Amino acid sequence: MIPVEEARDIILSHIDRLPKEKVVLDSVLGRYLAEDIVSNRDIPPWDNSAMDGYALHHGDIKSPKTRLRVVYDLPAGLSPQGSVESGEAVRIMTGAPIPPGLDAVVKREDTIESPDEVVVLKIPQRGENIRYKGEDIREGDVVLSRGDHIGPAQVGILASLQRLSVYCYQMPIVAILSTGDELIEIDEELSPGRMVTSNSYTLISLVRLSGGIPLYLGISKDNKEDLQGCLFAAKRADLILTSGGVSVGDYDIVKDVMSLEANHMEFWQVEMKPGKPLAFGDIQGIPTIGLPGNPVSSMISFYQFARPAILKMMGARNLLLPRVVARIKSPIRKKPDRRHYIRGVLEKDGPCFAVSPTGPQGSGILSSMSKANCLIVIPKDKGFISEGEMVECEVIQTSWE
Repeated sequence: MIPVEEARDIILSHIDRLPKEKVVLDSVLGRYLAEDIVSNRDIPPWDNSAMDGYALHHGDIKSPKTRLRVVYDLPAGLSPQGSVESGEAVRIMTGAPIPPGLDAVVKREDTIESPDEVVVLKIPQRGENIRYKGEDIREGDVVLSRGDHIGPAQVGILASLQRLSVYCYQMPIVAILSTGDELIEIDEELSPGRMVTSNSYTLISLVRLSGGIPLYLGISKDNKEDLQGCLFAAKRADLILTSGGVSVGDYDIVKDVMSLEANHMEFWQVEMKPGKPLAFGDIQGIPTIGLPGNPVSSMISFYQFARPAILKMMGARNLLLPRVVARIKSPIRKKPDRRHYIRGVLEKDGPCFAVSPTGPQGSGILSSMSKANCLIVIPKDKGFISEGEMVECEVIQTSWE
């Protein structure tokens, strides 16, 4: 067995970033940039009002209740109609350009209005309620960098720069194959001794959530010929994920196929629970991660190894799950033999976090995984965690009540 970090490093050393491709703006959400984005303009492009109110000369307002003559209205989208003299003001809307020479905007609620005059009730600061040219972005700024994840705010920046398309790294095609004579598809009739291939659909969902494109290969029987036949369809994939067939049973043949002919197995078994029987190598020259067959083991192994591989292919810089430290609400006892990943519920506890195990932790109990929003990480050499002790948690669900 090898440590988790060593296993992950080996896998990532065999993973290459995919080539870039041009992506139109309405399809870039969730992708990773393959170019630096340099602004071709100032944003905002001119000084403009941050409020509905009155643009004026700051020096005109010596005391509250100063009266000014309103010379014209300026809605957003129109240009100033002319110069504004001392003792005058412009009724201005949010986003409208500031007329030349004016240096403050008083909010409408801080005035008494009439059609041709305004009484200013509050002395403004110079520059108050003005958004200045280039205060957000200046021409020539690198506003987004290669490897940045594109979220809604980044899409907004690209739109403001009128970028119709950008270069992003390609999304990896991830082949998914479940193994086992006992498995059936979800539309087949269930009979004694048979099980629905839930792992297949869990992995499809995890691949999509990570940004990859799942290529479902179905179910392989527990023999080398059928397994190799199923894997032949993976030849256009960038990564292969198998589920099951990597333990020590007579029918656990995935690791055997990795060692056939031109295939290669780099390692087998990792110091973690659940997820010990994990294999990595290549099949047909394609990086292949042999995940355990137990549902929870498969998911946790995916988070530790497959997700980082997919993210690296997509050009991401941050490959690991977010981590927080939390106070544990109940004691945990384990053997000091491997790192343990305990399914947990993370919640706010004042200014900090608290965490509780979700319940039974068997590697086949998927319901306890469905209740979890984090994995409590218990180091290899720790045999007992007392109530109230601080533990590290890997966040797997960022929205929770």
